[in-house]
Order: sequence, then C-alpha cells, then structure tokens
Amino acid sequence: MRKISFHINKSFDKFIAEQFLNERGGGIDFGKNIVKMHPSLRTARTSPKLRKDVINNYFDKYYTNHKKEIIENTRTIKNGWKRVEQEYIKATEKIFGGYHFPKGTYAAYASIINCNPRFLDSKTFQFFYKKKVGDAIHTIAHELLHFIFFDFVEKKMTNEIKKLSANKLWDLSEIFNVVILRSAAYKKIINGKYVKPYPNHEKYIRTFERSYKNSKNIESFIRDGIKILNR
Repeated sequence: MRKISFHINKSFDKFIAEQFLNERGGGIDFGKNIVKMHPSLRTARTSPKLRKDVINNYFDKYYTNHKKEIIENTRTIKNGWKRVEQEYIKATEKIFGGYHFPKGTYAAYASIINCNPRFLDSKTFQFFYKKKVGDAIHTIAHELLHFIFFDFVEKKMTNEIKKLSANKLWDLSEIFNVVILRSAAYKKIINGKYVKPYPNHEKYIRTFERSYKNSKNIESFIRDGIKILNR
C-alpha cells in the first residue's frame, strides 16, 4: 500500500453533499446532520430542483470564507496520520494474516460535511475537516479498513459472502470495523473513545466481540459474523 495523499476538492465535496442530503444508513439520517451543521442547506434538502444551485452557492462562499482554516486543519490531520500510518498498515496486515492492502494510490479528501464516505474502486474517501486529530485518525483508519476488508472477502471468501445481501454485507463491514479497531492491536494508534458503531449495529457489538476473541483467524471471525447476521 502506498502512502495516502491528502486533498481539498470543492467540486467533489459538492457532489457528495448532493448525494447525502437524503441518505440514511445504519440508523443515521445524514441529510439531517448536514442541515444541522449547515442550516443554509435546508432548502437544498427539501427542494430537489434547487439543490444544485443552493449547494453551489453555499459551498463557494464557505470555501472562500474558511479557506485558511480548511487548509490548516487538513495539514494538521495529514501530519497526525503520517505519524501512525506505517504502524497502522503493519498492524492491519498482521490481523489479516499477512494479506496486503490492495495496490494503488489512496486519496483522502477534506470535507465541510461530516459524512465520510469511501469509494472502493477509486480508493478515495472523505474526512470532516473540523474533526480533532484523534477523531480524524480514527476516520481514516476506519475507511482504509474497508478497502482491505472488501478486497479480502471478495478474493478469499467469495462463496461465504454470497450468503449475505448487499445491505447485510455493508452491516458486516461496519460492525467488523468497530470490533477490530477497538482491539488491542490498535490501542497505541487509535483513541478508543472515537470508535462508535452505527445505532442499528449496537445490538451486535458484544456478540461480535466475543466471536473475535474466540476466533482462530480473521476468516473464522468473518464466517461467524455472517452466521450472526443471518440468524
């Protein structure tokens, strides 16, 4: 895995805002949270015809008025991540039994909204630029874990994941991340207080944690997770 490059891309951020204004997942209403953070975008949420124009105007003004803050915060988060990057990669690949992150260039994009999506094909993801460094490090670690998880199950556990619907596979990946990032392997890398599950996944965490503790390897843990979600 190559090192992550960090970027600020207003156009990409506008696109994500458009996509997430009416998005829900895991018990979270992303659009509601966007409007709570940026009340001026309420019209964009309630009036689809005006959405693009409202987002364009608002993001143009925000990026202009907060340019220095966005640049400085992104640099601070980048520096914070670089301090733990190699240790994180080493710990993660060890957990996966020596399986490596998929090759490619990984890109992290600062965002003025707190949705933090990831895109497996392009190896890109977002992080909220106002997060404290510890919280941002967790976000980056969380999104990167998705890249190796999905690559691993698609190549080594093809038959097993066929037993899950697309929604349940997403659930599995998110619950997996919480349990793994709370484990002792990341104690010196990630502040555990930032590792929180989606509201709809809370009920599974203890069962998954017990499974991970008793699992022989990462494959057996994932297989058990599939069974738990299919009960």
